[in-house]
Amino acid sequence: MKNQATPTIAHFLLHSVLSDSPPNHALKLAYKDLGYSVDEYSQDADSSTNHTGVSFGFRWLVKNIWRSHWRRYSAFSCTSEDPVPLAGILAFVWRKLLIFLADEIKSGTYRGDRPERWKQLCRWAMRRATITIVNDDSRIKLQQEYAQLSSSHTVVVYPGCFIDPPKSGDANELRKGWGVKKNEKVVCFSGACNLTTGIDLALDALNANDNIRVVTQPLSITDMDQFFLDRLNYSDRLYVQKERLTWRDAWASAGAADIGVAFYRNQAPQFQNMGVSSNRLCMFLAMGVPVIVNKQPSFDFLHEFECGIQVETQEEFDKAIKTILDNLDVYKKNALRCTKEYINTKGRYETLHAQIKSCLEA
Repeated sequence: MKNQATPTIAHFLLHSVLSDSPPNHALKLAYKDLGYSVDEYSQDADSSTNHTGVSFGFRWLVKNIWRSHWRRYSAFSCTSEDPVPLAGILAFVWRKLLIFLADEIKSGTYRGDRPERWKQLCRWAMRRATITIVNDDSRIKLQQEYAQLSSSHTVVVYPGCFIDPPKSGDANELRKGWGVKKNEKVVCFSGACNLTTGIDLALDALNANDNIRVVTQPLSITDMDQFFLDRLNYSDRLYVQKERLTWRDAWASAGAADIGVAFYRNQAPQFQNMGVSSNRLCMFLAMGVPVIVNKQPSFDFLHEFECGIQVETQEEFDKAIKTILDNLDVYKKNALRCTKEYINTKGRYETLHAQIKSCLEA
């Protein structure tokens, strides 16, 4: 049973699996460092999550908003986007502050199918937040314009990177499990696997280079997906992780790859302002793995640190693989240097911690 003297923050998540994402991990770590416990709420809560179930809609709000249960919280916090109206209204009614993690910015063609009345409520709650956290510098202006934030609104950047990345798994054992032969190099693809995230480039690269193996760690894969993948001409050099890995297990296994892929073809504003908000990009770099990405200004730092290459076409993708493999040791060292100097998770966490402490103590 919780010590009633411990101040508590209610944290709302769209999905319970996001609880262990790098930005949510950092946010909860800051709360706990400052002496707060955290109660988590999500729409898919069950007995395995220790979360309390909620429903993101007007009906749930009307039914639950006046419960005295909410009075005990010192503050409310939430992620994007559906959780923010609930947390925002509860913070308003119970006169508590709101901390908002804008891990997604649902504007433009990525606005979703929610009615405009709900979207207006989302933006109202975003403006009420005491502090907004975005995951890349390029997203500050994007969030300011989307939510119509005032110039005085506090916006902090924390990347999609663990402050305490896991140790790399046993590379020999992992590569053995992936079926990697002695002369093969591994191109790793993690997360959503579809044409907008460049899976076609990674697979077609197998035709151009017979000494690489593609390892995919999809969020999910259907039986039909697997049926077609098994019938590709180069399926013997393709490994598909069938069970979804935890955030940390995915990071630990990524260290056994030689090249990572972090591609975003979706033209919606947030996907063209990815930078270090990209979990997969941060994952590869933090584990010392150079990356191939699509061309967008938020990825320009990869060229400066010589730890990744921006491409658009299949020809450029295949050439990038060769360039990196020909200079692999240099690229790997630069990936770690970029993580330390540019992603700078520890420095950004200190700023996040200080800003949260300031608003909670105000």
